[in-house]
Amino acid sequence: MITMPFMQEVNQGLGHRIDWFAFWRLVLIQAQNSFSEKGAQFLLIPLGVWLYQQEGNLEYILGAIIVLPFIVISPLSGWLSDRFCKAYIIRAMAILQLFVLLGMFLSLRGQNLEAAVGWFCVFAIQATVFSPSKKGIVKDMVGTERIGFASGIVEMASVLALLIGQLGVFVWFSYLLEPGKSSIWREWLGNGFFEWFDWMFMPNGINDGWYAAAFPCFMFLLLACGTTLLTFTLPAYKPYKTQPFSWRLLYEHFTQLGYLWKHEILRKCEMGIGYFWFFGGTIMLMTIQMAREVTGNGNDFGMQGAILMVWMSGGMVLGGVIASMLCRKGINMRVAVWGGIGMALGCLGLGVIPIFSWVFHVLLVFAGACAAAYLVPLNACLQDSAENGKRGDAIAAGNLVDCFLGLVAVGFQYAMMLFISPAMQFIVMALLSCLMTWVVARMKVRKLPLG
Repeated sequence: MITMPFMQEVNQGLGHRIDWFAFWRLVLIQAQNSFSEKGAQFLLIPLGVWLYQQEGNLEYILGAIIVLPFIVISPLSGWLSDRFCKAYIIRAMAILQLFVLLGMFLSLRGQNLEAAVGWFCVFAIQATVFSPSKKGIVKDMVGTERIGFASGIVEMASVLALLIGQLGVFVWFSYLLEPGKSSIWREWLGNGFFEWFDWMFMPNGINDGWYAAAFPCFMFLLLACGTTLLTFTLPAYKPYKTQPFSWRLLYEHFTQLGYLWKHEILRKCEMGIGYFWFFGGTIMLMTIQMAREVTGNGNDFGMQGAILMVWMSGGMVLGGVIASMLCRKGINMRVAVWGGIGMALGCLGLGVIPIFSWVFHVLLVFAGACAAAYLVPLNACLQDSAENGKRGDAIAAGNLVDCFLGLVAVGFQYAMMLFISPAMQFIVMALLSCLMTWVVARMKVRKLPLG
């Protein structure tokens, strides 16, 4: 196994030596980063509901914040990924994550929501720079033959981390918000420990919403320390191009989009991938809306939101694993087509089944699994079809499209919330899924095995 600081030149063909040990370390690193990012976001949402009740619509503000940096500095992050060693960038972003989580914890401990949201903005920038490097290094590690499987594992590990972050934080916040929950721990650990604990996490002496957000944030910080050390063990691969910095990078979006658009396979892959993130962002906000309506913004809001998200996200993990196995010997585009059909049928069923029935939960699992199966082949096809020296540009341009559609999803779902019921919103998503499945089905991928 080749480790830092040596640079490794690789053959991207079928004879590529696969570094599976490095790959699984990468999976762990990027999953932890996704977990902390989503966990931080979903700490602030119930905190806003606890502080402001009906006016605490932080989910829309945070949803916009997380995608805006991808839109603004996506070309710069793509250039960094192609110009410098991706392992060095991953390491630097892991270190930056430590400062972000420390800043968020101190802000929450000091009961300053605005500062915590400010640190979350920095987290969004960190994720923007991190993304092209974590995706681009996968092909360096496993080559063309296994990229379908490896890309699916990376994506599904990220989805699983997002699931744990969403579910865990909502449940954790609700648990910590209940009076007297620290008394059990106090019996186990003793009052001496809790003198420090109270000073650290409950300076006002009660377990309120600030405590329920600050304590998990501190745990995220401790977890990030371990994976930051792990980034120092990643192998370094030689960058593919040496383009110097230019101020054009700050507005090179249309150049990168032009490369993506003129390549038919890349264009249609990205249209499909972008729709997945639009679909996921819209459904996530719909689940939050449904949880609000059911609980009336009460303390059970976090728990009900977590229940809905775990069904959908759990289905995504299941579908992603199955799709990765189906693509283990090649990129099977039929999986994407059948996944798209399942997304449409799942949303159609969700639109006619009563909320919170067991059938509704099953359909959430089904729709999530089909969405993941739809994504895996498209993502692998995009990464494999891009030229080596342009892969970072293609991924960055794709991130730009994904996040623009993620931003559109925020406004789109907000508008639907104002005018139509959640049931009708699912019907709308079913129709849109049918349209995108038709686009994907018309793709002609000549050089990739179709299974």
